[in-house]
Amino acid sequence: MVTPRGSCSLDDLLADLVIKARVTFRGLACTRWGIAGGTAARIGFHAILSGECWVSTPDTDRATLASAGGLLLYRPTAKYLLAHSPDISEPEPPVRLAPLASGHSPGSVGLLCGYFDAGEANLALVNALPRYVFWPSATASPAPIAALLQVIHMCSHEPYTSPPFVLERLLESLIIMVLSTVAVPREALGIARANRHPQLQRVLDAMHRAPSRRWTVLSLAAVAGLSRSAFADLFHREVGQSPARYLLSYRLALAARLKRQMGISTEQIARQCGYRSTAAFRRRFRRSTPDGA
Repeated sequence: MVTPRGSCSLDDLLADLVIKARVTFRGLACTRWGIAGGTAARIGFHAILSGECWVSTPDTDRATLASAGGLLLYRPTAKYLLAHSPDISEPEPPVRLAPLASGHSPGSVGLLCGYFDAGEANLALVNALPRYVFWPSATASPAPIAALLQVIHMCSHEPYTSPPFVLERLLESLIIMVLSTVAVPREALGIARANRHPQLQRVLDAMHRAPSRRWTVLSLAAVAGLSRSAFADLFHREVGQSPARYLLSYRLALAARLKRQMGISTEQIARQCGYRSTAAFRRRFRRSTPDGA
């Protein structure tokens, strides 16, 4: 039998979170420009250090004016546009780039851009972030985050006295503070807890490597090295849902990801996600999507 243990809280998970920040741009974007796009499988960010720019997302009817102290974090699949003016609707390379040390000039915007990499073990926790976390200014941000962004601002302008690794460590603290501020869905918290448990981590790895396999609670229990009942109790206690429910959700999320890729037929997606019947897959997938697509 498995000895019950207290489930880890979000604070416990954040205390052990290992995450790396990488800066891809630090400087002034001058005159006319528009930035869009994702960062592979990572959470990206744009911090506005000086000046003003406009931010558009599918969740807003019109672009929002953002100023110094503003922050945009976004998922890799999220659509957004960070632009010099509200009339720009497509990505445009900046007319000119300049170092922050050159001083702010009319029409220029100081930006700090990059991404966070938490590794596979912490992916569920980092992916608990909404599609966007957007605070358009220092006054709109929670006070502790606004204060940290001010320190990041100062270090960004002092590359000689503040080595790059100092700036990246501050950014790593920033993402942890954001995670502790936004609402983390219960299911994401459960998967993050499960990844800390050696037996459950083996089970999750097995399901992720072979989602098309006809998994049963008994076969998953064998991977964990537990009896069927002990495994089912442990999984539900830590993850917050049954193994079958989790596997279904994972397969549907995988199907949505595969559907976005070019050249993959519905029949291929159905097979990769463990469905023998393409028609049954279509019906289940249609019910799982908000627009019924």
